Amino acid sequence: MLGTLIVGLLVGLAARRLHPAGRVVTVPAALVLGAAGAAGAFYGGRALHLFIDGQLSSWLAVIAGSALLVGIWGAVRPRGR
Repeated sequence: MLGTLIVGLLVGLAARRLHPAGRVVTVPAALVLGAAGAAGAFYGGRALHLFIDGQLSSWLAVIAGSALLVGIWGAVRPRGR
């Protein structure tokens, strides 16, 4: 669980930095969204019996889930002028 959250935090920061629209997500939001995406992908995959703890596919799901959640949030969030 701790490893999942740490990877989610790091991937959230990386997704914020690499977002195609620029840095449209704040650092705290990137951390929270990265951790939430990682946890959601991990527990969702386990609930669907796609993988078990420690498999490579679980780590790939954690990385993809956290990056996608930060990317989607940055794309759909309203921008103030």
